[in-house]
Amino acid sequence: MNVFETSSGSKKIGVAPRYSGVIVVSKTSDHVQVIYEKKKAYGIGWIDRGLYHKEAIPYNGNEKQLLGNGTYWIQNKASGEGIRVQIIFLGDQKCQVSILNQSKEDHTWKLIREYDHFYIKNMKNEKYLSMDENGTLTDGKIKDMNNCFTKPQKEAAQKSYQWQVMRLNNKNVYPYRDFMQFDPAWARKDYGNVSDYSGKMAAAGCGVVAITNAVYALNGQFVDPMLFADYAVEKHYRIIGAGTHDGIFKAAAKKFGDAYGFTYIKTTYSTSEVREYLKKGCVAISHVPGHYVTVADFNPKTKKYLVLDSHPIKSRPTSSFGNWFKRERLERGGLTSSAYYIYGVPGQAWKYESAKGIQFQKDLFTFMVYMR
Repeated sequence: MNVFETSSGSKKIGVAPRYSGVIVVSKTSDHVQVIYEKKKAYGIGWIDRGLYHKEAIPYNGNEKQLLGNGTYWIQNKASGEGIRVQIIFLGDQKCQVSILNQSKEDHTWKLIREYDHFYIKNMKNEKYLSMDENGTLTDGKIKDMNNCFTKPQKEAAQKSYQWQVMRLNNKNVYPYRDFMQFDPAWARKDYGNVSDYSGKMAAAGCGVVAITNAVYALNGQFVDPMLFADYAVEKHYRIIGAGTHDGIFKAAAKKFGDAYGFTYIKTTYSTSEVREYLKKGCVAISHVPGHYVTVADFNPKTKKYLVLDSHPIKSRPTSSFGNWFKRERLERGGLTSSAYYIYGVPGQAWKYESAKGIQFQKDLFTFMVYMR
């Protein structure tokens, strides 16, 4: 999409790439002023308003939370001891963490994911949260790192610095989040060995993004859909010209379920059975005509189902911000389901008891959530 210097549209200064995100800052009758992505930075300019409304699709471009808001059990991987915490995302990669049943003030953490665990960094003293063999919280220096959703060949630090999480009490659907295939974070990435548009995540990634939506709604853990996409290609669940074979849903849970807290329960063809699983805290992926969507929740008061569609179109009809639909909508038209794939939370052997002998240090808990 061409970008112009002024709202007159007379001088072209750049191009907003396909599948990139733009931020609208002002409008005229003929043009829209946007902040757009360039190769090495961001630019600001004007694009044709008619073309913008024809080609652009609004979506939730907010920061991606590694953990959704809620109550979690965080457990040290070395000692096996853990604590209950309440996490509230503050924006700007910050997260307020309240240690439940403690008279301490709330804390702000920075979390870095490494496959099946997190590192928690104190931004004030540049040290990472740890726990000794007696269950006492300590901290220490380790090397800085970025998020890694795949299993690393070598872990960044010893297990006393590693923390696993499990969501307590409920699903992560209030508020919910609908991740899109055309999210700029992965839209232009390859999904299989195809050189044209059909080989990009924006076009063919509905099955794997549906898993990301399902897991995030189930337990609050964000998973980069490229983890599932690369695995689908590796194991030949990626079908060129047709999308993704439904075998990926069971295979992904078997491969990554222990790391990301989800398990494949069954395939069903009954909306009534799906409703009962949703009420028990499960989620479902639905195979609709030429597409996959996530059915994340059921509201018994309104008798509506929460549908998260990674590529909304009018024939379903869905939006990029999720929709609550009556049962009839799931059984006709563009949302008619030929099968539902149910995910649940696996049984955990963790003991829900506070860590023994926790010693809080004054500056130990000053952290921020890290997403890049």
